[in-house]
Amino acid sequence: MARKTKRRRKKKQELKLELTDYQFPGEKNGYWTAIGITIGVFLIAATMLFVANLNGMANGTGIRGLQGVKWWPIVNIIIFPWVTIVVANIMATRHSAASIKKVGRQAKVMPNNFPQLHRILANHANVVGMKLPNMYLLQDDAPYIYTIPGGPGTIVISSGLRDGVEEDDLSALIAHEMGHINSHHVRTTLAIGYITNANLVFKILLFPVLMIKLFAGGWTDLADFTADRFSLLVTGDASVLNKALVKMAVLADKQADITPEELRAYLESAGDISTDAAQMERQFRIGNFISSQPNLAERVEEMREFVRSDEGKAAFDKMQEIRKRAGAAQPASG
Repeated sequence: MARKTKRRRKKKQELKLELTDYQFPGEKNGYWTAIGITIGVFLIAATMLFVANLNGMANGTGIRGLQGVKWWPIVNIIIFPWVTIVVANIMATRHSAASIKKVGRQAKVMPNNFPQLHRILANHANVVGMKLPNMYLLQDDAPYIYTIPGGPGTIVISSGLRDGVEEDDLSALIAHEMGHINSHHVRTTLAIGYITNANLVFKILLFPVLMIKLFAGGWTDLADFTADRFSLLVTGDASVLNKALVKMAVLADKQADITPEELRAYLESAGDISTDAAQMERQFRIGNFISSQPNLAERVEEMREFVRSDEGKAAFDKMQEIRKRAGAAQPASG
């Protein structure tokens, strides 16, 4: 009697957004070059100390073997760069941590207290297959959004930003921060950001972080380009993130003298040449403002290039398939 064989059902291959789908060219190399050189310097120092211990050069006792090696100083040299990154993160987030601790759980974004923000966060996480990050809304008129490490990542957003932009802007900005989390940027960008503005004493005490910053060059800008691409794929429209970035810059600059109506008209007519004197003045003034903001014009142009590139088209096609499998609505591309 012939034996019945059970056919194994083929599992449907999991499809998810990978870092390679949206990582900006050169970002990975820039990061590992900076980390590699910094760690390499400390490994060389640790090796020299090891050889000195092994040969007894310090006190002229000659070769003593491994039992005579003082391991703690060597281990301390090796781990020192990593310790300084952790310390820089603690220093950079101490005010945010204190603010979150002070306001307590009522500031944590949950379905029952901040349904709009939670819906955006949960939808993005569901589509890209991320663990749901924490999010806190701080009552502050200053417009900001940033991410701090810990657990699945914690996004901090101010009421000033939430109230100053529209829902699609919030969606794009939150997706950008999730892009940093998904790309593992948070600890390094925080450390570099802290050491950039630290006083001389902390620059000396945390000099390995300063080394990473110097060797990384413009890596933080490339990390923003990567997170922008992630946001673009999640929202499906380059103009949404462009609009959100410009709006946040206007909100943060009290001297901008740009009304929401003027900004909306400018963004809707971007690229158009008008013969009306008032419109030309508006285009010139807002265009100059965008050019004056660090890296803003470059980010806007990079997103346009990504949309037109073969790499971008392939990433958009993949994202459409991911959305289809997740049962999410397809955003209008732009």
